[in-house]
Amino acid sequence: MEKFEMETLEIKGEKIETWKFKINTDNKTSIKLLKEIVDYINGTNIKLVIDPIDKIFAYIYLYPQEIFTPPDRDFFIERINKIVELI
Repeated sequence: MEKFEMETLEIKGEKIETWKFKINTDNKTSIKLLKEIVDYINGTNIKLVIDPIDKIFAYIYLYPQEIFTPPDRDFFIERINKIVELI
């Protein structure tokens, strides 16, 4: 799997990116980075879904309700890249 997968959905006539990446839930650094993402999206309209694969790994999905801003994209890409390097 690439660092993360992107899919474009059309919502209310707008093309919206959704991101999927894998995380090792047994790695404390990965969990810390995921917590940073959760804290960042808290109070926004970005949804996060955790899809367990087994006892250690899970897929994480980010679903925004509108287009990611450049600062949002940079924040997520930086943390996601660090998380998937720890798999």
